[in-house]
Amino acid sequence: MKKIILLFCVLAFIFESHAQDLDLIVGRNFTVYDYTNSQGEENPNLSGASGSYYSITYSVPFNNKSEDLYYFVGLAVNQFNATGGDYASSYRWDTNYFGIRSGIKYMFTSPRSFIRAGVKTGFGLSKIINGQQKINGTTFDLTNEDEFTAISVEPFIGLEARYFVSDKIGLGLGYVYSKSFGVANGDTEKLNFNNSRLEFGITVQVY
Repeated sequence: MKKIILLFCVLAFIFESHAQDLDLIVGRNFTVYDYTNSQGEENPNLSGASGSYYSITYSVPFNNKSEDLYYFVGLAVNQFNATGGDYASSYRWDTNYFGIRSGIKYMFTSPRSFIRAGVKTGFGLSKIINGQQKINGTTFDLTNEDEFTAISVEPFIGLEARYFVSDKIGLGLGYVYSKSFGVANGDTEKLNFNNSRLEFGITVQVY
């Protein structure tokens, strides 16, 4: 927790003189595991499951003359979960990933519009912080499994809309699609995540 607070303070200091928006976002992930074993075989018994999403993000305009194109950076916690099984057994994965995300967004409505809407794209880097695999009542620690401990690279694309209830406070709604790729662990088993997310947020205009 101390490392998370320290990293957030560093980000806040970097953007202190230019920060435009601070977004506090919660969401719901709907995840499908894309898994292949060491022989390259997939598991047809895997099913998607839902999980939570939390992030805090700074958005900064690329220049002082534009209120349409923004750069953003932030911290996020993702739950990428799944279920599976057959007639002989049932299992479930519950995971929490912490990471940093960065990207750009373009607002295609006027700053004076009743609702501000736009598109965004970017990528995230994340690492598992805790996770469990439950098989027929037995629980295993996923942080000891190579296919889960890989650093995940997550490119994403999405839409967002915000309605400002005052000059400084806005309420937001969004949708994001992403795919996470596990890299840099050297394991022959591969695990990726296909994820759709609904987002709900509060925007605070700093300046």
